Amino acid sequence: MKRICLSEFSQGAAGSSRDQQQPPPGASVETLQEVQRAVKGCQRCIVITGAGISVSSGIPDFRSPDGLFQQLKQKYPHAMSSGRDLFDATLFSDPGMVGLFYNFMGELRNLVSQANCTPTHAFIKELDDNGKLLRCYTQNIDSLEKRAGLETSFQKPPAATDTAALDKTFTKAVQLHGDLENVICTICHTKYPFTEKLAEEFCEGAPPPCPRCKEIEAIRDLVGKRSVATGFLRPDIVLYNETHPQGEIIGTLSEYDLRRRPDLLIVIGTSLRIPGVKRMVREMSRCVRACSLRAKRAGAGKSIFINRDEPPKGWEDVFDYFVSGDADQAISLL
Repeated sequence: MKRICLSEFSQGAAGSSRDQQQPPPGASVETLQEVQRAVKGCQRCIVITGAGISVSSGIPDFRSPDGLFQQLKQKYPHAMSSGRDLFDATLFSDPGMVGLFYNFMGELRNLVSQANCTPTHAFIKELDDNGKLLRCYTQNIDSLEKRAGLETSFQKPPAATDTAALDKTFTKAVQLHGDLENVICTICHTKYPFTEKLAEEFCEGAPPPCPRCKEIEAIRDLVGKRSVATGFLRPDIVLYNETHPQGEIIGTLSEYDLRRRPDLLIVIGTSLRIPGVKRMVREMSRCVRACSLRAKRAGAGKSIFINRDEPPKGWEDVFDYFVSGDADQAISLL
């Protein structure tokens, strides 16, 4: 795995003159040119992203020293051992944690609603516009891929197709962990837009009841039937120890993408800690390395990892290049 440190390509310390600035080592320049050639030469690119690509939009990542996990631990030092506790499905068994979860999700929704797409999101959309993007898989719940113009739904609207079969090429950005655009009932699974009004209710720390369940309860009471359980609204996201409700579709799409023989893999802004994502990255990397000789002659057939932090141990044989630094800065050099 070849390495590129983006700090070597910076413009030097503030106040330093042009004569004092040192050019990056020749080996780094050559490696960067190889990465540029891989991006230029690819025809079927897979992009897998994490929270690091949204940091410049004002949304913190999760595991960095100033990320969400650490912020939550500092804000609620006696309520949780780790900020991750607030993203674990087991929290619903603890009323105190439920209140913190709703308060935080209301605040996060408001933060996300004010965020703008980053240069990295624009780069992914440019790949799509140029016909080079097979698909983007994102761990993020901010829906900035959708705002950038990538299709995130799993199916064309009914009016646009006369078949119930899944269109495997329709979705351009798969949201692996859901999104904050909607809330969903815990009982009837009815979805509602995550409006500003609902965000205000969330910030009060109490789960809002499901309108449909309340309506059904009122009708049953009117006709003298016994009451049944009513649900409450929660963000339509996937927490730790939960399975994705669309997991089967996501599996179908990823298997289809492997069969399409991608010739470039770009992984950006993720710590590579989630088991399902780790498995996907390894499978995609193996497939990319087995791409056609024609693609390799064009410079493709490579796997690129862009992140501020070093990849965990065991990834040296998975990636051909590690670009160390800020995602947007890396993209500006590609």
